Amino acid sequence: MPTAGRFTEWRQIGKGAHGVVHGAFDNKLECEVAIKLLNKQARENRRLVEGMRREVVISRQLRHPNICPIHDIYEGPEGVGIVMDLIEGIDLKEWSAAHKGQMSATAPERLNLLIRVCEALVVAHSCIVHRDLKPANIFLKNGDIGKPVIMDFGISVLGGLGDGEISGTPRYMAPEQYTAPGAVDQRCDLFALGIIAYELFTGNVPPNSLRNVMKTKEPPRIPLEDIDPPSVFCPVIPPVLDRLILQLTAYERADRPSSADEALSVLRRVILKSPDVTPGAGAAYERKRVAVPGGTDYLGSPPTSANANEKPPRRVKLSPFLIDACPVSNRDYMTFIRATGRPLPPLAGHPEFGRENHPVVSVTFEEAGIFAVWAGGKLPTEAQWERAARGGVRFAEYPWGQDAPQPSQANINNVWRATSPVDAHPSGRNPFGIWDMCGNVWNWCADVFDAAFYRSLENDCVDPINNAPTGPRSLRGGSYQSFSGMGRCAFRSCADPGERRSDIGFRLVYDE
Repeated sequence: MPTAGRFTEWRQIGKGAHGVVHGAFDNKLECEVAIKLLNKQARENRRLVEGMRREVVISRQLRHPNICPIHDIYEGPEGVGIVMDLIEGIDLKEWSAAHKGQMSATAPERLNLLIRVCEALVVAHSCIVHRDLKPANIFLKNGDIGKPVIMDFGISVLGGLGDGEISGTPRYMAPEQYTAPGAVDQRCDLFALGIIAYELFTGNVPPNSLRNVMKTKEPPRIPLEDIDPPSVFCPVIPPVLDRLILQLTAYERADRPSSADEALSVLRRVILKSPDVTPGAGAAYERKRVAVPGGTDYLGSPPTSANANEKPPRRVKLSPFLIDACPVSNRDYMTFIRATGRPLPPLAGHPEFGRENHPVVSVTFEEAGIFAVWAGGKLPTEAQWERAARGGVRFAEYPWGQDAPQPSQANINNVWRATSPVDAHPSGRNPFGIWDMCGNVWNWCADVFDAAFYRSLENDCVDPINNAPTGPRSLRGGSYQSFSGMGRCAFRSCADPGERRSDIGFRLVYDE
């Protein structure tokens, strides 16, 4: 048993439902370790502590690159807990939040993660069942989705609910963990893997998740054929992966794959579908474009502006480009849908938002980008959008000049209470002849949003863009429900790339 002097340099590095995680130096192993100490309530439950001891002894036998090694049980002045590898990084829950709305673009990495996790389960199930597999228990070394590590083998018994007889997190646990907790086997981990996989490829848990079971007191029994397959949300998923993910979440254990090895054999045969969009295939579709000359311009607002994220103003050099005269309309987007077979956005048939000549909305950043590939264009950078909006007038507040918008110029400040036709406000056009650069719908921009981005730019930088790997995406222009000031040419906002909102649309730019 570890002695009090074995561990030094204690420091708290995390906190969970059942205790606190400390980093410490292990003088016996001569390395940094993590020690997960149980909280007082858990320590006083002798059944839980004894269960943890038994499972830690078993889990010490597990050696796999995708399983966090457990070294020992700690009992000393700091309390009771387990000693494990100290791993730097983030968990899958955090990674998924940062990459929401990028399912198709990151599908190969997501599939590879499932394979790595399933390989680890094959090894683990030879001697132990996890019982609390979930994104928060899948750690990514240095934030790399290609290096997942399953945590907490050996202490999942502590995840008890109520009187402690039920282990697991309702959102991911199998029906039998609630109805017959004493009779679970490795297939409960496979159910959790299916929920994780569904969420990973769709952004949502399926309706047969037990997320509400503590309220309903009854696990949902939903026929698998009544659940939307993941490919509805992520079109690169082939039928074989659709079937596997849904089968993993079957209510009856007998209807799931019998083992992790069986699931793994299917995952290894999966070939993701190629994106069903041919670059430039829709370039011939006629949409009016406006030429924006290249040259030197100013990005941002003067020092008198109240908005810090618009300052300091930067002198930038931009290449010439073309920009859509109007936002992409429902009519435009339906042409794309018919040509590619892509799914309809949720508001496509809405009596107000779905009208042909209204801007398409409820489209994610990724979906807007796929349309851009098909159309032979791209989403504008913030710098391109702002230069186009100002129409060549330095520091113009609004597309038409310095005065606040009037109802005849822009659909903003709830004038219409919904979107309006993309050509409804001719008096709001700017000197370049571009429509709807103020109000109606926010426009997705290519940049990752950073409030301090302008401070990082040098004067005379060429075609600036913030292409950080993750983060919210920039929005410009305001919308029908924005305050008038949000429609200013320099006003900056942002949204999660997976957002589907009735006030977010887009327009494209093209190389001249």
